[in-house]
Amino acid sequence: MIHRTRVDDWFTITLNEDDSFAAALNVMSIGGYQLCLVRKNNGGLAGMVTDSDIRKALLKGVALEQNVCEVMNGSPLVVSPELGEAEAHQLMLINHFFHLPIVDHKGQLVGLHVAQQLCSPEPLKETLVIMAGGRGKRLMPLTANIPKPMLPLHGKPILEHIIEKAKLDGFQKIVISVNYLSEVITNHFGNGESHGVAIEYLHEKQPLGTAGALGSLKNETRQQPVVVTNGDVITDVAYSDLLNLMQSERSDGVMAVRLQEWQNPFGVVHSEGSTLLGVEEKPINRHQVNAGMYVLGPALIDLLVPNIYCDMPDLFSLGLKENLKLNIFPLHESWLDIGRPDDYKAAGGAVL
Repeated sequence: MIHRTRVDDWFTITLNEDDSFAAALNVMSIGGYQLCLVRKNNGGLAGMVTDSDIRKALLKGVALEQNVCEVMNGSPLVVSPELGEAEAHQLMLINHFFHLPIVDHKGQLVGLHVAQQLCSPEPLKETLVIMAGGRGKRLMPLTANIPKPMLPLHGKPILEHIIEKAKLDGFQKIVISVNYLSEVITNHFGNGESHGVAIEYLHEKQPLGTAGALGSLKNETRQQPVVVTNGDVITDVAYSDLLNLMQSERSDGVMAVRLQEWQNPFGVVHSEGSTLLGVEEKPINRHQVNAGMYVLGPALIDLLVPNIYCDMPDLFSLGLKENLKLNIFPLHESWLDIGRPDDYKAAGGAVL
């Protein structure tokens, strides 16, 4: 069997070495290969930026306006144009690489090999759980007769976008937590056969928070890590990437976070007693905030009591008290929480 690894559109994910970190983020968000190639002005390869490099830079607090060279790998493994695709496949497989830049004898960047799973992900045995039981009160009257995850977006329900994306990531088993107007969701998706996945449901008799329903997951499901997303989060992040981080870190749980910036509209005065120490003009406050996507390992799920209310932040706090190993997953991909009419409109929904 011939493994196709060489891609023809590699030039669409290239930047010059004087471009910014922000430019690399943009290239990666639209490129599809989780990679940005950085070229020297003479056409040579300066380095490459992977998804892992991006997240490490975000954790270190690298500013978006800084040079891309601050975050790139300046000495990646490269191969010659003469290397065949079968050999490139084996080389990436053995070394657990996802990318191999192709550089000719003159040092010029002329192509790229990518791992097969970036083009056709392997089927995953783990389950994706979508929390879709909320009432969506902030979106009333739009949600008076329809649950928020079923609001139409570009011709199909929000929930359908999430399921299609999960399928593309390799997920075959999906569980949907339902409560408010649950029959609208169950009648639309059924057992998932028409959508190419297997769907089961967790029926909440009363609202159980953003984590409580997971206490009723089947034993066979909770033996593996479970990826969880809120049913109103639209994002370009690959759910499988959260799972990969958990496995590489041998973690008990992962919380996706995003950088939230807020600029104070006033000058902030610093003082000690009545003594003026300084004035900071309209400072920008930066915080990492919960992005509504998680991976829960068996030890973390076991902290939940069936049919008892629990929100996800409280579950992670319990995990910390139990000395479980918990990690964060910084997002750089597009992300939108459709919680208000303005959010729904920004995502492309029709607001009356």
